[in-house]
Amino acid sequence: MKRSLLITTVLAASLILGGCSSRSIGNSIDDKFVEPQVAEKIRQAHADLGSSSSHIVVTTYNSVTLLAGQTPRAELKQLAEQAARSVPGVSKVHNEIQILLPTSLLARSNDALLTTKIKTQMLADNTVPGSKIKVVTENGIVYLLGLITRQEANRATNLVQSVSGVQKVVKLFQYTD
Repeated sequence: MKRSLLITTVLAASLILGGCSSRSIGNSIDDKFVEPQVAEKIRQAHADLGSSSSHIVVTTYNSVTLLAGQTPRAELKQLAEQAARSVPGVSKVHNEIQILLPTSLLARSNDALLTTKIKTQMLADNTVPGSKIKVVTENGIVYLLGLITRQEANRATNLVQSVSGVQKVVKLFQYTD
């Protein structure tokens, strides 16, 4: 019952938002199912990846998966990447996990606020295709994913760099031109 409701909800949301993106509805739905599979594989790869000693964020856009967050050891970072690559539906993995202790709840709250500020500015700026860009902020670093032109990517990057609190911008776009 719960799985059926989840599938219906994801399908409805994808249909509503499908017109706002260059991705197919099928890709959008696939991404929604790939993310939890990748997260679960990472947790299963090593006990420390599923514990409070690591904070791993998984985001997928158009079959490209971003791994961000923190883990205390380099071998855990590699295990997380290997686990992500093993999931069907993942075409590419960007492993941006930092070798650090996990960020605090305050830092994560600041990251969420920063993401909200960025998305709001993108949606208010008609030269930036905000509905086609996924924004992930982790430890002050902003990751941008999307299926857009190089010109759109440059405009989006310039906008993000002007937002107070952004430490660094990492472009992970797939270009349509």
